[in-house]
Amino acid sequence: MPRARALLVGLEGMTGDIVGRLLQAEPDCEVVERMYKREELLHAIREHQPSVVVVGLTSADVGPAWDDLFRLYPKLPVLAVTPQGHRACLFREPLVRGLMAALNASAESGDER
Repeated sequence: MPRARALLVGLEGMTGDIVGRLLQAEPDCEVVERMYKREELLHAIREHQPSVVVVGLTSADVGPAWDDLFRLYPKLPVLAVTPQGHRACLFREPLVRGLMAALNASAESGDER
C-alpha cells in the first residue's frame, strides 16, 4: 500500500511540532522533512507531489494564493489548522458539493449543537 505524503506549510511553534509528530507516528504517512513557509506553498507542492497538505492559518488568510492552490490542484486535500491548533478544516470538495454534504450531515445529526 502506498504511503501518504504530507506537506506542512506555515505551521509554527508548538502547533507545528504537534502536527508533525502526530503525522510521523502514523505508519502509513511520510512527512516531507522540511516545513515550508506560506509563500513557498505552490513550489513545495510541485517539488514533493504530496497527497495531503497541512496549512497553518493566519488572520490574513484571504487572497489569490488560496484560489491558485485550489485551481491548480483541485483534487489535493488541504487541511487548514488554526494558529493555536484548536480547530481544523479539511478542504476537499468544490463549494456546492461541500455545502450540500454539510447540510445533509446537519440534518442527519438532528442539528445537535
